[in-house]
Amino acid sequence: MDLQQLLTIPILSKAKVIAGHRGLDRLVQSINIMDAPDIVQFLKPGDMLLTNGYILKDRPDAHLGFITDMHAIGCAALAVKTQRFSLELSPQLFETADRLGLPIIELSEIDNTLGEIFQQSISAILQNKTHELHYALSIHNQFSTMIMQGKGIPNIVDTLSQLLSSPVLLLGSKKQITASSHYAQQIDDLSLAGPLLTFIDEHPPFHTAISLCLLTTDKYRHAELHPIFTDRHEGYLIARYDSSASSRLSTLALEQAVNVIGLELTKKQAVKERSRRYKNEYFSDLIQGFIRSEQEALHRGKKYGLQAKGSSVLIIAKKDESLAGIPKQNAAPSEERFISERDANYELIKQEFARLDLSFVMFTKNDQFGILVFLNESSWEEHTVIQQLERIASSLYTESQLSLSFGIGNPYTNVLDIGLSYKEAVKALQSGYQMRKTRFAHSYQTMDISRLLRMIPYDEMMQFHHETFKPFDGRDPNERSELMKTLSSFYENHCQIVDTAKELFVHRNTVIYRLEKCEKLTGRNIKDPMESLRFRLAFALESLLNVNRP
Repeated sequence: MDLQQLLTIPILSKAKVIAGHRGLDRLVQSINIMDAPDIVQFLKPGDMLLTNGYILKDRPDAHLGFITDMHAIGCAALAVKTQRFSLELSPQLFETADRLGLPIIELSEIDNTLGEIFQQSISAILQNKTHELHYALSIHNQFSTMIMQGKGIPNIVDTLSQLLSSPVLLLGSKKQITASSHYAQQIDDLSLAGPLLTFIDEHPPFHTAISLCLLTTDKYRHAELHPIFTDRHEGYLIARYDSSASSRLSTLALEQAVNVIGLELTKKQAVKERSRRYKNEYFSDLIQGFIRSEQEALHRGKKYGLQAKGSSVLIIAKKDESLAGIPKQNAAPSEERFISERDANYELIKQEFARLDLSFVMFTKNDQFGILVFLNESSWEEHTVIQQLERIASSLYTESQLSLSFGIGNPYTNVLDIGLSYKEAVKALQSGYQMRKTRFAHSYQTMDISRLLRMIPYDEMMQFHHETFKPFDGRDPNERSELMKTLSSFYENHCQIVDTAKELFVHRNTVIYRLEKCEKLTGRNIKDPMESLRFRLAFALESLLNVNRP
């Protein structure tokens, strides 16, 4: 309780404040009644010292130092019975107490002993703390119940505003207004938050609540700012007042609101992280080829916008490392710090992409950010997208000091080809880093036949592959393997019998025998240009279809 409130108890009704009136709002945490020359070293912040003046009686030269030391410690007040030992306090002492705002209280007119004053004062302080504790617990339960009933953080802000009879604002981590009370609707939220945003921008982050008096406004000039933290800074809860004399109970209500809002944000963050982890694991499995069925891939990826029809392209973003060749002095960041930093960068990148006219889903893979863009009717203007990515890289570096580069894979239609697009995007990134670039956007430039083949629907590719090699299905597995391997090598060596034999380590007659057998089984002239193209395409499809050649 504050000193002014303590002085209202009956036993202190005759106490007089003779100096330091400006400090009557100091909080009294405890009472000390010791009389010893070295009493100062035993005092604590919030102590009110009761004394009969004996320790100061014969030391007039030490009075000023004694008061100054009490103020430096953070004591609440000095309460003394000056008439007990005829203690005379000098005018200089009064001036110092007034300057420091440390109250000096005269107790001489109180007939009770210091012990009785001590006992009843402590009792009043404990009763007040008990009342505050019950109030805080009640408010905490009220806010927690609201969260459990699904009413959400905006309802807490509005209820808190009604308790305080003052407008309340909630600022997010980016200093945006995320919730505001309906109190004082004649004043818009931006007018209430504007001066405080200026203060926050001009001062370093603070971890404890602060009170401000805003000289730039006429109404609700006084404000309390309470920072909200989970594992990171989440924003500020702000209350505006007409008067600076906000009660201790109002502060307690604000503190409990901060606690409950912090717990709710922690819960939401945990749910978001779990959902994001599932998404990351899904795309990682898809990229690494652990999901072999298109049906399974589409079923699991439906929630992320993946569809059987339509084209997509994968963009990989990566934080640029130092290219100066100078070793870093700081140790590697801890895993918690790495994850926290990665999540913060994830949100920044996502906000930038949300401004583009693109349908996309984001995920993370190790230290990389994947942006899967869904193309509309195969519309893909690569040059335009590269310009957009370069603008994003420049904006992130300017506004958030995040140096980021992008690699772009080739478009594809089959969801299982995301792994190939990922490899292409990584190669595009590596090519930029090999040129010692930063904040760039590179696309995979190789226009090979696989890019064209990937634009063909998966089912049609599979049917073409099956029909081409169907005549081999009825053969013995070992024989089928030999024939397929010989035919593939024959085309890879430009239909040269001798070169094919050397590659397979067999006699040229063996190659001729196997090729003739292939012609009998298929009924096709394998040297005919159109038939040669058919078999070459079928072999080229195997890597796209994840078909294991016998």
